[in-house]
Amino acid sequence: MSILFFEAIARPALWGNTLVKNYFGYHEMPDGTGQTWAFSCDEKGSNICQSGPFRGMTLKEIWDSHQELFHREGQPFPVIISLVGPEDNLSVQIHPDTELAAKIGYPMGKNEAWYFLDCIPGAKIVYGHKAESEEEFRRLAAEDRWDEIIRHLPVKNGDFVYTPAGMVHGVGRGCVTYEIQQATDVTYRLYDYHRKGADGKERPVNFEEGIACISSYPQKYEPVPAPVTEEKEGGTKTVFISNDSFTVTKLEIDGTYTLDAGEYQLATVVAGTGRADGITVSIGDSFLIPWGEETVFEGQMTIMMTRN
Repeated sequence: MSILFFEAIARPALWGNTLVKNYFGYHEMPDGTGQTWAFSCDEKGSNICQSGPFRGMTLKEIWDSHQELFHREGQPFPVIISLVGPEDNLSVQIHPDTELAAKIGYPMGKNEAWYFLDCIPGAKIVYGHKAESEEEFRRLAAEDRWDEIIRHLPVKNGDFVYTPAGMVHGVGRGCVTYEIQQATDVTYRLYDYHRKGADGKERPVNFEEGIACISSYPQKYEPVPAPVTEEKEGGTKTVFISNDSFTVTKLEIDGTYTLDAGEYQLATVVAGTGRADGITVSIGDSFLIPWGEETVFEGQMTIMMTRN
């Protein structure tokens, strides 16, 4: 079976505007779109298939009824893949691990990773904190001394950052990002820069729930093992991470490149144009490569792929 294309889902956000839709060519999406879901089976939205025999079905319906495409019988859909374009800083936030997630009815926690596509000069993200204890964290937060709590990590185009559950974090403005997260769509805001919502009131935070998720005191960035790169005719394959949560791979196509049959892949074109199995693709297109299918790419483009 050939690749299957899916329609992106617009996700409005207070910190969004036009960056994500302009960067990826989603011109039909409304202003205020902060991110899109390229792949999701979440109850808040599941992508609609746009091609092949499953055209019109949601990704969740396909996952539930056509496991021959995935070979993950009995498992929940593992991830949400987002394309993010913030024009303001995201909140300082945190996600639960599997143990905490189970207490609120989810089968898994929420580990996360980011591949940075296009960053403004001087871009940075919130990553970790400096507090030596929960008591110090609470005291500084109560005094609104967040600059003394949070750590910042400079980022640039091409950086890959893994964010395990329990890590304080937040993507900074001007960072166009390919985001991978486990499918537990639970985010606790610890701090939101005193921003106000449409009702004129400061957006709520989830401080108690969030502080219960913090994995350690203090926290700082710990890089993942070096990526594994494989070059062959027509392109380069780079595996950034492969663990129990997800495997994230970048394909840089320059000519004709054959991706050998293997595990299914959730693929998104993040730069350039070309063809996939003879079908024209360009930046912003997302498609499923079914399990066991060889795929031929042609052109000059970069494709991000995720599987579990």
